Amino acid sequence: MAYRWSIAGRAELIESGFSPTQIRSWLKSGRLTPVLRGVYSYGRDIESRNAAFKAALVAAGPGSALTGRSACEKWGLVKPSGTLPGVIQVARPYGQASIYDGQSKAMRNCRVDVVRRQLDPASIRRVDRLEAVSPVHALIEFAADASEREVRFAFLEACRLGFIKKRAAMECFRALHGRPGAKKLRPLLTMWVPGLNRIKSVFKGRVLLDWIDRKYPLPEINVKVYGREVDQHWPKKDFVLELDGGAYHSDPVQRAIDLEKSRFLMARGKTVRRLTYGEYDADPVGSLDRIALELGFM
Repeated sequence: MAYRWSIAGRAELIESGFSPTQIRSWLKSGRLTPVLRGVYSYGRDIESRNAAFKAALVAAGPGSALTGRSACEKWGLVKPSGTLPGVIQVARPYGQASIYDGQSKAMRNCRVDVVRRQLDPASIRRVDRLEAVSPVHALIEFAADASEREVRFAFLEACRLGFIKKRAAMECFRALHGRPGAKKLRPLLTMWVPGLNRIKSVFKGRVLLDWIDRKYPLPEINVKVYGREVDQHWPKKDFVLELDGGAYHSDPVQRAIDLEKSRFLMARGKTVRRLTYGEYDADPVGSLDRIALELGFM
């Protein structure tokens, strides 16, 4: 059970040779801890998010997979919140929708929501030894309940990580037909361009999406100019835009590096502008319009 975070279901224990009497005895002695209905942890309570996810999959039964926000978390599309998840979303290809409430001290604030879905085996992957639907399917389920801001963040992370390229974007668009969340996700998919797979942060992807939405000529993304990597480059205009995220570019050493790079490029005839996260967040429309005006696009 070690590779499974010490998690097992009642049926698995019986198949392994445990009798109902032995299971009751181990529960009474504390060697087994009930964490969900019919699911136990050996030797200790749930101590990690992966253990909680495994317990949810065991509770849902064979053929199940993490979906929605839970799958998005495992693929790195959303950030985890809290030590253990408050809600775990699981899909299975049979049975009715079910809810399992946590039973142990660690899991008392956790709920497992199980939904029925037609799961193509090809759409189920393994990540960290856990079954999860593919990033595209996870994003579709996530869009149903998430806010527009959350959906955009997850979409940009999926692009940054290379999960959504041209073919995946088209497949995702078609699969959204009649699905909740389509109004939030489809507009993002229609704006997909290869440059989104080259972004290095959600902030930089957000700026690019907003630029695409305004239908201005697209820049080159994360390319080297005279041997120095830049965020956005319009070669015909000799114009470079550097996008400075809050934490990383606030470091004094990094600011000195940024200044040296700007001077280096300007000495070679490039116009260099820097746009910080704070400036952009305060006035995204005005920020883009000022850049577009300087580039001669307005």
